[in-house]
Amino acid sequence: MIPIFSVIIPCYNEEDNLKSLFLRVLDLLRKEPKAEIVLVNNGSTDNSLSLMNSFRLENNGLHISIANVKKNQGYGFGILEGLKLAKSDVLAWTHADLQTDLMDCITAFDVYQKQTNPSNVLVKGVRIERGIAETLLSYGMAFYSSMKLKSWITEINAQPKMFSRSFYDPAKTNAPNDFSLDLHWVYFAKKNGSIKTIPVQFLPRVAGEAKGGSGSSLKTKIKIIKRTLNYVNQLKK
Repeated sequence: MIPIFSVIIPCYNEEDNLKSLFLRVLDLLRKEPKAEIVLVNNGSTDNSLSLMNSFRLENNGLHISIANVKKNQGYGFGILEGLKLAKSDVLAWTHADLQTDLMDCITAFDVYQKQTNPSNVLVKGVRIERGIAETLLSYGMAFYSSMKLKSWITEINAQPKMFSRSFYDPAKTNAPNDFSLDLHWVYFAKKNGSIKTIPVQFLPRVAGEAKGGSGSSLKTKIKIIKRTLNYVNQLKK
Protein backbone atom coordinates (compact mmCIF):
# COMPACT_ATOMS: atom_id res chain seq x y z
CA MET A 1 0.00 0.00 0.00
CA ILE A 2 1.30 3.45 -0.91
CA PRO A 3 1.25 5.78 2.14
CA ILE A 4 -0.99 8.83 1.93
CA PHE A 5 1.96 11.01 2.95
CA SER A 6 5.58 10.50 4.00
CA VAL A 7 7.33 12.58 6.67
CA ILE A 8 11.13 12.82 6.67
CA ILE A 9 12.73 13.44 10.09
CA PRO A 10 16.50 14.06 10.01
CA CYS A 11 18.27 13.13 13.24
CA TYR A 12 21.85 14.08 14.03
CA ASN A 13 23.07 12.99 17.47
CA GLU A 14 19.52 13.06 18.89
CA GLU A 15 19.93 10.07 21.24
CA ASP A 16 18.62 12.01 24.25
CA ASN A 17 15.59 13.19 22.32
CA LEU A 18 14.61 10.03 20.45
CA LYS A 19 12.42 8.46 23.13
CA SER A 20 10.10 11.48 23.07
CA LEU A 21 10.22 11.61 19.29
CA PHE A 22 9.28 7.93 18.98
CA LEU A 23 6.25 8.44 21.21
CA ARG A 24 5.11 11.28 18.97
CA VAL A 25 5.69 9.14 15.86
CA LEU A 26 3.39 6.50 17.33
CA ASP A 27 0.79 9.18 18.13
CA LEU A 28 0.82 10.29 14.50
CA LEU A 29 0.63 6.74 13.11
CA ARG A 30 -2.24 5.84 15.44
CA LYS A 31 -4.19 8.84 14.23
CA GLU A 32 -3.18 8.32 10.60
CA PRO A 33 -2.01 4.70 10.12
CA LYS A 34 -1.69 5.18 6.35
CA ALA A 35 1.10 7.70 6.82
CA GLU A 36 4.80 6.88 6.56
CA ILE A 37 7.66 8.07 8.76
CA VAL A 38 11.21 8.08 7.38
CA LEU A 39 13.76 8.53 10.16
CA VAL A 40 17.15 9.69 8.90
CA ASN A 41 20.23 8.85 10.91
CA ASN A 42 22.17 11.79 9.54
CA GLY A 43 25.70 10.60 10.30
CA SER A 44 25.18 10.47 14.08
CA THR A 45 28.14 9.54 16.26
CA ASP A 46 25.98 8.58 19.25
CA ASN A 47 23.58 5.66 19.68
CA SER A 48 20.84 7.10 17.45
CA LEU A 49 20.97 4.44 14.73
CA SER A 50 20.71 1.56 17.19
CA LEU A 51 17.71 3.16 18.89
CA MET A 52 16.02 3.74 15.52
CA ASN A 53 16.53 0.14 14.45
CA SER A 54 15.09 -1.15 17.72
CA PHE A 55 12.10 1.16 17.41
CA ARG A 56 11.37 -0.01 13.88
CA LEU A 57 11.61 -3.68 14.87
CA GLU A 58 9.27 -3.15 17.81
CA ASN A 59 6.73 -1.55 15.46
CA ASN A 60 7.26 -3.56 12.28
CA GLY A 61 3.57 -3.40 11.40
CA LEU A 62 3.76 0.35 10.91
CA HIS A 63 5.11 2.39 8.00
CA ILE A 64 8.49 3.27 9.51
CA SER A 65 11.65 3.40 7.39
CA ILE A 66 15.23 4.34 8.22
CA ALA A 67 17.70 6.09 5.95
CA ASN A 68 21.23 5.69 7.27
CA VAL A 69 23.71 8.38 6.25
CA LYS A 70 27.06 7.06 7.41
CA LYS A 71 28.84 10.42 7.48
CA ASN A 72 27.12 13.71 8.15
CA GLN A 73 27.15 15.90 5.05
CA GLY A 74 24.69 18.52 6.23
CA TYR A 75 21.10 18.99 7.33
CA GLY A 76 19.85 19.30 3.77
CA PHE A 77 21.73 16.21 2.61
CA GLY A 78 20.00 14.11 5.26
CA ILE A 79 16.56 15.33 4.23
CA LEU A 80 17.24 14.70 0.55
CA GLU A 81 18.43 11.17 1.34
CA GLY A 82 15.23 10.55 3.29
CA LEU A 83 13.11 11.85 0.42
CA LYS A 84 14.73 9.31 -1.89
CA LEU A 85 13.42 6.55 0.37
CA ALA A 86 9.88 7.91 0.79
CA LYS A 87 7.10 5.93 -0.90
CA SER A 88 4.23 8.44 -0.98
CA ASP A 89 3.35 10.99 -3.65
CA VAL A 90 2.87 13.54 -0.86
CA LEU A 91 6.12 14.36 0.93
CA ALA A 92 7.06 16.37 3.98
CA TRP A 93 9.85 17.04 6.41
CA THR A 94 10.06 18.34 9.94
CA HIS A 95 12.61 18.42 12.75
CA ALA A 96 13.46 15.77 15.32
CA ASP A 97 13.71 18.20 18.25
CA LEU A 98 9.90 18.44 18.70
CA GLN A 99 10.07 22.22 18.88
CA THR A 100 7.41 21.94 16.19
CA ASP A 101 4.84 19.23 16.90
CA LEU A 102 4.95 16.25 14.56
CA MET A 103 1.14 16.24 14.55
CA ASP A 104 1.27 19.49 12.58
CA CYS A 105 1.94 17.27 9.56
CA ILE A 106 -1.65 16.03 9.75
CA THR A 107 -2.89 19.62 9.76
CA ALA A 108 -0.66 20.37 6.77
CA PHE A 109 -2.07 17.35 4.95
CA ASP A 110 -5.63 18.56 5.56
CA VAL A 111 -4.73 21.91 3.97
CA TYR A 112 -2.88 20.17 1.12
CA GLN A 113 -5.93 18.05 0.28
CA LYS A 114 -8.15 21.11 0.03
CA GLN A 115 -6.06 22.69 -2.74
CA THR A 116 -7.53 22.72 -6.25
CA ASN A 117 -4.12 22.03 -7.77
CA PRO A 118 -1.86 20.74 -4.98
CA SER A 119 0.89 19.65 -7.37
CA ASN A 120 2.56 23.08 -7.24
CA VAL A 121 1.70 24.03 -3.64
CA LEU A 122 4.03 24.12 -0.65
CA VAL A 123 2.25 23.89 2.70
CA LYS A 124 4.44 25.12 5.55
CA GLY A 125 4.32 26.22 9.15
CA VAL A 126 4.32 29.77 10.46
CA ARG A 127 5.61 30.03 14.00
CA ILE A 128 3.49 31.88 16.55
CA GLU A 129 4.14 33.10 20.10
CA ARG A 130 7.90 33.29 19.65
CA GLY A 131 10.35 35.26 21.78
CA ILE A 132 11.25 38.80 20.73
CA ALA A 133 14.89 38.01 19.97
CA GLU A 134 14.04 35.00 17.79
CA THR A 135 11.31 36.94 16.00
CA LEU A 136 13.64 39.84 15.22
CA LEU A 137 16.33 37.49 13.92
CA SER A 138 13.84 35.63 11.75
CA TYR A 139 12.34 38.78 10.26
CA GLY A 140 15.78 40.30 9.76
CA MET A 141 16.82 37.31 7.68
CA ALA A 142 13.49 37.34 5.85
CA PHE A 143 13.82 41.05 5.03
CA TYR A 144 17.35 40.65 3.68
CA SER A 145 16.44 37.58 1.63
CA SER A 146 13.30 39.24 0.27
CA MET A 147 15.09 42.42 -0.78
CA LYS A 148 17.85 40.47 -2.50
CA LEU A 149 15.52 38.02 -4.25
CA LYS A 150 12.80 40.62 -4.93
CA SER A 151 10.14 38.33 -3.50
CA TRP A 152 8.71 38.41 0.02
CA ILE A 153 10.00 35.32 1.80
CA THR A 154 9.31 34.82 5.49
CA GLU A 155 9.40 32.08 8.10
CA ILE A 156 11.96 30.22 6.02
CA ASN A 157 12.88 27.65 8.66
CA ALA A 158 9.39 27.00 10.04
CA GLN A 159 8.25 23.38 9.87
CA PRO A 160 6.67 21.23 8.59
CA LYS A 161 7.02 21.57 4.84
CA MET A 162 4.69 19.46 2.70
CA PHE A 163 4.52 19.17 -1.08
CA SER A 164 3.78 16.78 -3.93
CA ARG A 165 6.27 14.53 -5.68
CA SER A 166 5.76 16.56 -8.86
CA PHE A 167 6.88 19.62 -6.85
CA TYR A 168 9.82 17.70 -5.38
CA ASP A 169 11.26 16.38 -8.65
CA PRO A 170 12.26 19.77 -10.10
CA ALA A 171 12.86 21.41 -6.70
CA LYS A 172 15.61 18.95 -5.77
CA THR A 173 17.74 20.07 -8.73
CA ASN A 174 20.81 21.89 -7.39
CA ALA A 175 19.35 21.78 -3.88
CA PRO A 176 21.93 22.65 -1.18
CA ASN A 177 23.07 20.10 1.40
CA ASP A 178 23.11 22.48 4.38
CA PHE A 179 20.55 24.55 6.28
CA SER A 180 19.90 26.58 3.11
CA LEU A 181 17.64 23.77 1.88
CA ASP A 182 14.64 25.42 3.58
CA LEU A 183 15.32 28.68 1.75
CA HIS A 184 15.79 26.83 -1.54
CA TRP A 185 12.42 25.09 -1.12
CA VAL A 186 10.50 28.24 -0.18
CA TYR A 187 12.08 30.26 -2.98
CA PHE A 188 11.27 27.54 -5.50
CA ALA A 189 7.63 27.61 -4.35
CA LYS A 190 7.47 31.40 -4.69
CA LYS A 191 8.82 31.25 -8.24
CA ASN A 192 7.03 28.16 -9.50
CA GLY A 193 3.90 27.66 -7.41
CA SER A 194 2.22 28.96 -4.30
CA ILE A 195 2.56 28.71 -0.53
CA LYS A 196 -0.14 27.90 2.00
CA THR A 197 0.58 28.24 5.71
CA ILE A 198 -0.54 26.75 8.99
CA PRO A 199 0.11 28.27 12.44
CA VAL A 200 2.49 26.21 14.57
CA GLN A 201 3.73 26.51 18.13
CA PHE A 202 7.49 26.76 18.50
CA LEU A 203 8.41 25.10 21.78
CA PRO A 204 11.68 24.97 23.74
CA ARG A 205 13.90 21.98 23.10
CA VAL A 206 13.49 19.53 25.99
CA ALA A 207 16.45 17.22 25.37
CA GLY A 208 19.50 16.98 23.17
CA GLU A 209 21.64 19.74 21.73
CA ALA A 210 20.40 22.34 19.26
CA LYS A 211 22.17 22.13 15.89
CA GLY A 212 20.85 25.42 14.54
CA GLY A 213 18.15 28.05 15.03
CA SER A 214 16.44 28.55 18.37
CA GLY A 215 18.43 27.33 21.35
CA SER A 216 21.70 26.97 19.47
CA SER A 217 24.89 28.81 20.41
CA LEU A 218 25.66 32.27 19.06
CA LYS A 219 28.60 30.81 17.13
CA THR A 220 26.33 28.27 15.43
CA LYS A 221 23.72 30.90 14.60
CA ILE A 222 26.35 33.17 13.04
CA LYS A 223 27.67 30.28 10.94
CA ILE A 224 24.18 29.44 9.66
CA ILE A 225 23.40 33.11 8.95
CA LYS A 226 26.59 33.45 6.88
CA ARG A 227 25.78 30.32 4.89
CA THR A 228 22.24 31.52 4.29
CA LEU A 229 23.39 34.94 3.11
CA ASN A 230 25.87 33.30 0.75
CA TYR A 231 23.12 31.11 -0.66
CA VAL A 232 20.80 34.11 -1.11
CA ASN A 233 23.54 35.71 -3.23
CA GLN A 234 23.86 32.51 -5.27
CA LEU A 235 20.12 32.44 -5.94
CA LYS A 236 20.18 36.08 -7.01
CA LYS A 237 22.65 35.36 -9.83
